[in-house]
Amino acid sequence: MQIKRGDQIIHLAGQPLQKGDQLPLVDLLNRDQEIVQLGDFIQGLTVISIVPDINTKTCDIQTNRFAALAKERKYPILTISNNDPADITNWCQANNVDMTYLSDQEGHFAKASGLEMVEYGKLARTVLLVDDTNQIQYIEIVTDMRDEPNYDAILSAADQLV
Repeated sequence: MQIKRGDQIIHLAGQPLQKGDQLPLVDLLNRDQEIVQLGDFIQGLTVISIVPDINTKTCDIQTNRFAALAKERKYPILTISNNDPADITNWCQANNVDMTYLSDQEGHFAKASGLEMVEYGKLARTVLLVDDTNQIQYIEIVTDMRDEPNYDAILSAADQLV
């Protein structure tokens, strides 16, 4: 699969996740630099916001938006990025955000999900909706990395399944 960043074509390594697939339950790092399993954070219906680098404009906007939405929704919303746990902690403190934010610094999730951007070695901007059996009920791989995901579509899909 190809996505882009402006005029630049970006290739995804492997076959990306699709609706109906099982979420790969890989090890990630929490903000305390502890190894945790992604599956431990799936609590019924769960939205997963995936960003390549929290220190970029669009990733910052997306993460702040989902952090705000997490306060008003009846289901968990978590974020995964390639940033190291210290970057994540610093960003959360600077933005006064208290949310579940996991690091895929080692690229385990990127490789297992097929969401690794070959040209950057980072996760592609993606939003997933996962049910309590870890099955993907909705996925949006943003086709231009400069764009935000379709928030209304993911929330509508989640609200239909609550």
